Amino acid sequence: MLLSLMAAPCSLFPGANVKTTLAILILATAVSLSAQEVRFGVQGALAIPTGDLGDIADAGLQLGGHAKWDFNQGHGIMARVDATFFGQNDGVNVTNLAVAADYTYHFQRRQRGLYVLAGLSDQNYHTSYDGYSQNNNGLGIDLGVGYDLDRHLGLQARYTTADISSATYAALNLGVTYTF
Repeated sequence: MLLSLMAAPCSLFPGANVKTTLAILILATAVSLSAQEVRFGVQGALAIPTGDLGDIADAGLQLGGHAKWDFNQGHGIMARVDATFFGQNDGVNVTNLAVAADYTYHFQRRQRGLYVLAGLSDQNYHTSYDGYSQNNNGLGIDLGVGYDLDRHLGLQARYTTADISSATYAALNLGVTYTF
């Protein structure tokens, strides 16, 4: 019974299963207990679909929010929620909601300048076409590079890929972050 509950859909994030959402929330809570401070922010990006996703969707817009926990020596964690609205392609509409946790490492050993990121995400895709609608989710892998111009403003290029219903849904996200 417990195993079937853990695989059930999560009402907090539609399309996500409880197990993945709980893992991300537990990670974010554990990190917050040992971090120097938590800072919140927003981000926006141009989302360029690749792989099988590129066959059914055009470039779109990604909007989201994040929480950053900064540690000593350039290490950090960024938890984020992203909503992506891909451009319509041949009547197919694709949207995505993702919940993610990314490890970040700043080469200058402080939270400025060039950094790399790697993380995991729960990717939830909604596809609709001519009255037909389908929701699919899968575990995503996130890799990227960014540059924090100052304490608030940054640039980021992130590649996310996930296996969704025997297909590879991937996107290159080129964006801007703003941390309060």
